Amino acid sequence: MTEVVALVEIIGVEKTGVVVGVDGSENSRAATAWAADTALAYGHPLTVLHARPDAAAGPELIAEPTGALGEAVELALTRHPSLEVRALQMPDSPVGSLLAAGASADVIVLGSRGTEGFRGLLLGSTTLHVAPYAQCPVVVVRVGQEEGYAFTGEGNPGKVVLGYDGSPASNRSAAFAFRHAEAIGCGVVVVTVEPSRGEPESVEVNPELAVPGSDTGAFTAPVIVTASSFPDVPVSFVAGTGRPAEVLLTEAVGAELLVVGSRGIGGFAGLVMGSVSQKVLAHAHCPVGILHEGIDAATAAGMD
Repeated sequence: MTEVVALVEIIGVEKTGVVVGVDGSENSRAATAWAADTALAYGHPLTVLHARPDAAAGPELIAEPTGALGEAVELALTRHPSLEVRALQMPDSPVGSLLAAGASADVIVLGSRGTEGFRGLLLGSTTLHVAPYAQCPVVVVRVGQEEGYAFTGEGNPGKVVLGYDGSPASNRSAAFAFRHAEAIGCGVVVVTVEPSRGEPESVEVNPELAVPGSDTGAFTAPVIVTASSFPDVPVSFVAGTGRPAEVLLTEAVGAELLVVGSRGIGGFAGLVMGSVSQKVLAHAHCPVGILHEGIDAATAAGMD
């Protein structure tokens, strides 16, 4: 795997901004469009990354990219001519390339299914290795979802939906959800789920943290603390009951982004590795952001 320090020294940048993995597929183009919009909203550069394990040189920034890399750069600049776009070729596996670039990134953006270097991105080994270990949030985009992403700044009628269960991962997810909502000018809807008894997806329930109970204020206190750092972002709460994936999918209709932790402790237990994640990623009508508990709050909020 490419070492992070070496990557920074070789390409001469301290931050990779918004990183999108590209391979020329239709889903890759959707991810590039969403990533370009997001980079503009964040005011940060876009790094378009193509993994070529057989490349003789690299990592290197390509001044005149061709193929999948060139196509993605052209798409991003056509969408936003003023955007700073970097074309990065990595002589490593897709997983190694993404993890290295993501170490200094705001977010990694992936198409839901890839070809060539990113084949099997939604349900295959790439996602399973990138999402749980990336040092920044990971967002998965499916074809068509980029068209619904219309950040308009202040007054955006959309919403960012946060799946919250009190776990460390969901607390870090809150920081990213509010940061993203602030950048695109919309509010955050915090969704908690009290699992129905006997549901196969509702396991490892921690009654003190995972189930909102009567003292909802105490349960959501960490979210309130996070929200206080984003005073211009409206926040509302929805308490659902039933299958976690179904509750999240219902609330995410019309959303700009659905944000979840990679591993929950209650209603969202095993979110990335289990059946809940498969349903959310496969059926959400918006891009899905994933964070794991190893990401510190400052990184999730884009403040480091």
